[in-house]
Amino acid sequence: MTNVIRRTPIFKTVLIGEGGVGKTSLTLRYTEDRFADDMKITIGANFASKKLDVNGSPITLMLWDLGGQPRFRDVVTDYFMGSRFAIAVYDAARPISLDRLEDWINKLKESAKDCDIILVGNKIDTRVNGSGVSFEEASAFAAKYGATCMEVSAKTGDGVNDMFQSVAEMLAAKHIGG
Repeated sequence: MTNVIRRTPIFKTVLIGEGGVGKTSLTLRYTEDRFADDMKITIGANFASKKLDVNGSPITLMLWDLGGQPRFRDVVTDYFMGSRFAIAVYDAARPISLDRLEDWINKLKESAKDCDIILVGNKIDTRVNGSGVSFEEASAFAAKYGATCMEVSAKTGDGVNDMFQSVAEMLAAKHIGG
């Protein structure tokens, strides 16, 4: 009888978007279940990983949290290469952050043509009286890229685990038939 060593697939997943939309906070909430109000800006890129189960099969998400400040834009595009999935994050209370995702997605597609995308509105806890980006507006934006759209709050944790689980399920369905 032969022993078969089964390796856990690892999927490079980048978080993209403007500075201050909460990419690092989403990563910390998901990987460490914590939130910090005094988060510093990401310089270049940070990364974390998390193993999870998709339909009985383990996979690992390698999360690349890319700095969103304009001065880092040329540097971080190098990190797009080899990405299997992108989480395009906007601040649900700041419409300009959704508009600016167009440039991020175009740059991503130049380096990682087959990279799938999910559009994520973070900071839903900060919207006041229906202000900010509506889910309908975000869904229309996402449709231009064949992307799913979700809303979350890194601060409260609302929807964060579900969003990352959805990413893992989409990756498994496309790449390992799960």
